[in-house]
Amino acid sequence: MTGPQSMTFLLEKFALVTTVLGMSAYWAAFGWLVYSAPLTWGELDLNKNGEVTFGEASYAASFGKRTIQVDDKQCTEYFAYKDGLPLKVVCPASA
Repeated sequence: MTGPQSMTFLLEKFALVTTVLGMSAYWAAFGWLVYSAPLTWGELDLNKNGEVTFGEASYAASFGKRTIQVDDKQCTEYFAYKDGLPLKVVCPASA
């Protein structure tokens, strides 16, 4: 193959490789955000619509921890760095 046909083939091949790499990067980033978030899959669905979006995973993965008092117990509150709103509160089990 020479000339315009080979150029078309190369552009198609480049487009395919770029698309596959882009999709792989997207899913790798999404997987890392889900893995690094302190929430379960069900808790990651912040708007309770049955789907976890990239935005929800990103929001939950950027979190901090602080100690709070709940009913005379020391609990850990996970909160979003973006706005300081609580994501989850974990308290020790009663003995």
